[in-house]
Amino acid sequence: MIRPDRIGHVVIKVRNLERSIKFYSEVLGLQVMKVEPAIKMAFFASNGRDHHELAAIEVGTDATLSPARAIGLSHIAFRLRDEAHLRAAYDELKAGGVEIITAINHGVTKSVYFRDPDGNQLEVYCDGLPNEVARFSDPYMGTEKLGFAKDVPDFGEAIAELSK
Repeated sequence: MIRPDRIGHVVIKVRNLERSIKFYSEVLGLQVMKVEPAIKMAFFASNGRDHHELAAIEVGTDATLSPARAIGLSHIAFRLRDEAHLRAAYDELKAGGVEIITAINHGVTKSVYFRDPDGNQLEVYCDGLPNEVARFSDPYMGTEKLGFAKDVPDFGEAIAELSK
């Protein structure tokens, strides 16, 4: 049996590499580790810890979105240090004009969901505190809206939108 140490990286397809470089470096704060113009690919890392955790490869402006109910990647999540950093990220996303899909307290995590310019769903989250997690009957499936995000769709509205 193979026993990976951890997930090493994810590669996503994008329509416009330059636009994605700008989004992932300026909005999400990932470090651009390398851009390979010959194959229209960029490699990103958080805190420069790895050679890359995320890569983006350009597939062209006429690329279509995968249907909501198709097999494939649902979203990519980026762990933040704590709730203060999650609140700050939420404020930055809103200030940058990024549409928030929803912001939920799942129990094990407090999560803010949004999309990149190509429609790839992303999540920034912080881990729930043990005393908070303990109050959930199912700490993986909490659907409470985060207190600082009252103006975004709730979990049910978000699921309905994502399923279209």
